[in-house]
Amino acid sequence: MAGSSNNLSGGGLQCPLCSINNLSQQQFEEHKSSPQHRVKWLKHWYQNNKILLAQNKNGVEIITKGNLDGISTNHQTGQVVVYLPPSGQKVFQLVVKNTGQEPIILRQIEALHSCPSVVVSDNHGVCRGEKYVRVDCNTAARGLGVEQVPIAFQFKAETSDELFFIVRTVQVNVQDQVAEESGPTSVYKRPTPGQLLFISEDSIIPGVPLKKNQRPDGLSKKLPLNNYKYTKSLQLIAQKNFNPRKVTAELREEAKKISDMMKEGLTPQKYSMWYQTMLWLEEMQMELDIRYYSMEEAVLKQVPLRDYSSVPCVELRVPGLAENRPSVLKGDNVLVTHKGKKKPLYAGVVHEVKETSLYLAFGPEFMDTFIDNIRVSVNFQFNRHPLKVSHRALELIQRNPLNYLTFPSAPPAAACPITNIVPYNRKLENNREQMLAVRNIVNRTSRPAPYVVFGPPGTGKTVTIVEAIKQVLKLDPNSRILACTPSNSAADLIAVRLLEHVPSSQIFRMHATSRAISTIPDNLRDVSNVDRGIIYFPQDNKLWEYRIIVCTMVTAARVVSAGMPTGHITHVFLDESGHSMEPEALVPLSGLVSKDTQVVLAGDPHQLGPVIRNPQCFSSHSLFKNYGLDKSHSPAEGFNTQVVTKLLNNYRSHSAILKEPNEIFYNSELKVCGDQMLIHSLCNWEHLPRRQFPLVFHAVKGKDEREGTSPSFFNAQEVSAVVGWVKKLLDSKSPRIAGKDVGVITPYRRQVEKIRSQLRKVRGAENVKVGSPEEFQGDERLVVVISTVRASQDYMADDHVFKLGFLRNPKRFNVAVTRAKALLIIVGCPEILSLDEHWGRLLRYIQQSGGYKGHAFTQNTDLDDIIARFNTLDLRPVLGQDVSAREMAEAPEWRAEH
Repeated sequence: MAGSSNNLSGGGLQCPLCSINNLSQQQFEEHKSSPQHRVKWLKHWYQNNKILLAQNKNGVEIITKGNLDGISTNHQTGQVVVYLPPSGQKVFQLVVKNTGQEPIILRQIEALHSCPSVVVSDNHGVCRGEKYVRVDCNTAARGLGVEQVPIAFQFKAETSDELFFIVRTVQVNVQDQVAEESGPTSVYKRPTPGQLLFISEDSIIPGVPLKKNQRPDGLSKKLPLNNYKYTKSLQLIAQKNFNPRKVTAELREEAKKISDMMKEGLTPQKYSMWYQTMLWLEEMQMELDIRYYSMEEAVLKQVPLRDYSSVPCVELRVPGLAENRPSVLKGDNVLVTHKGKKKPLYAGVVHEVKETSLYLAFGPEFMDTFIDNIRVSVNFQFNRHPLKVSHRALELIQRNPLNYLTFPSAPPAAACPITNIVPYNRKLENNREQMLAVRNIVNRTSRPAPYVVFGPPGTGKTVTIVEAIKQVLKLDPNSRILACTPSNSAADLIAVRLLEHVPSSQIFRMHATSRAISTIPDNLRDVSNVDRGIIYFPQDNKLWEYRIIVCTMVTAARVVSAGMPTGHITHVFLDESGHSMEPEALVPLSGLVSKDTQVVLAGDPHQLGPVIRNPQCFSSHSLFKNYGLDKSHSPAEGFNTQVVTKLLNNYRSHSAILKEPNEIFYNSELKVCGDQMLIHSLCNWEHLPRRQFPLVFHAVKGKDEREGTSPSFFNAQEVSAVVGWVKKLLDSKSPRIAGKDVGVITPYRRQVEKIRSQLRKVRGAENVKVGSPEEFQGDERLVVVISTVRASQDYMADDHVFKLGFLRNPKRFNVAVTRAKALLIIVGCPEILSLDEHWGRLLRYIQQSGGYKGHAFTQNTDLDDIIARFNTLDLRPVLGQDVSAREMAEAPEWRAEH
């Protein structure tokens, strides 16, 4: 049995297969002989050799015979897939045929692990020297799901002592109608994104811009907004991973400057350069990613004047548009070229965004030769405005550093002149932490440092922020407040709650011109910058008069552009600040705040951060170590309450739902304070595996698949299980559960689409929300069903093969499992989820508490049984080599495709 004994760093021996480090020589020898290591090594060897094992050899062939309806065979991988309905059965033959001249002895047939769905029987006994041997393979459905087992045939030539093996893997795929309808619609082909091209703006033939609003833009633009596009030289340096030795001589000095900055780490002097470099890297990745949506031979149709009369337009159908994939806003450019050509590049300006199509206006150079139904190549461009305003914020900081915000130190002890605060929301009176936060914000105890409201799930973070804004407004007559969030929905929520006690004349909800007016809540129209169906910006002096401006962080750039005097704003509140990149959070601060301004940050470092596409921009990467774009404000233990308040009362979830995330992320400090009637309302639901325990783990041995050119995974068997649970919930008589009370969370976009498609056929399910963890951040539902998608059908799957990806993200895990109030149902593959620290822990908790249902699962496969089967066959690693040096040094993830 081979094992790793490489001492990489002088810190002891390690076994990368089992992810164990710092072993002594004795410990290492003991580990190598353990069943866990031996099985890992067998799996590792088997995965690397399974294609070779599947091949016919030495004149021996194994073929399938019998009734082959509903059976498919992959001759390269040796996999035989049997499709069965629930409770179905099928028998077929694996025929062993000797096509050579030399007699071959079939000595043994053995499944490499137990699998009740597949039973192999040789009615004639293992035969010696026969030309044909028929082996019956009996398959039976054991419930919805996919199981497979490798079956090894051991042979020996009559004139030789050497054994050889041929392996056939039998997979039983049991599917009902929902699973069948949710299966792949086409074979998956790995998408090949277009090249990362440096497109000069000068090379694009412009389209027809949107008409200016009928109402003139009153807000001045005293501070210009530049383009801030990265240079060609930075792109070339980035392609060489910022290594000065690998770039051309003329780029060496620039590369060394950036490389030295990275080695030194984040400093106040290099703060702007540090984040600008990351923003440019992120932009390069975004340009690559957007090319996944490129369309070849797309059809353009003339838009009738009755549908759009402002300017002649053509219609382009874009699948996935309703899902913001890609994200396209009015005023954006879509680039097209004539079929088969790379130039010229014509820009079509987006004039209308429909459910599944865009109206584009091109210049005369394109329209003069336009023919209806013409086919073109289409490339999308993402909106650079958020990047540009972030770059400007960093540039402003370079001129006027905000070190007291970006590198804060503990403030001097502060007096609290205002202590007797009567909250508008009387529920806060009994919450010590919420009242402490409100009092400290009113008294500006953290200045000049920002005040941080650390709000774990369901603890009333936004309620606290809204209360603090109301109290500042009431107790400080000279206050002027800017309240910002990363998203429009979060900003709307703040504005709606403020209107409960603040006169509408004092609030201005400012929207970007790109926002669809139809998405603005009706009760905010009167306090919004909307007039006769048009979004406008008021005169400077009119804007200055408002006591509260509510907008997104990016839209706050318009206030900066207008040159609002520094210090006019006395308080800046950034809610969900951990959900934004640091440069984006600076947009409402740079150029607006002074040391007298009280800045308040609210969020949770354990929930989802911003969406970062470039892995080089993560804090865990070697380039920007510890200070990537994903970094969130993370208070240390024993934080200063003058600067930070951690909210502790959870008003959302049943104690059983909260238990594991509370222990994992919040040191068990969260207290269950939800409405007892509500959070216990499903404890006696008839479909619970155990009454009074409102968590269910439904084990489904599904199959994770992909289709077309989409890299997103889906799992048809889990789609069926999720739909089954939603039906049970909606059919429930006691208690009654409405569609709006149910949320379905799944980490993969394709699974979201498949589940939505099936739920459209379910009566009452139109209001069930289906989305990713990102779409549920800040949201909650009475019941949440989670589909985890990733799956294994085979005990012989090497753990390294499974790239858990999104499931390995602790923040995604935390958001997903903390949205439910009264019932949490997890549908997934326990064999895979047990590989992850957090999912595995939650799985064990639910199992031990009686909430588990589905196929039997134990944390450890029967290791001794697998070892015994390999030993009986004499099928074992014969290479006699240690694990490769690369495996030991890096432990890279294994390729899932072969």
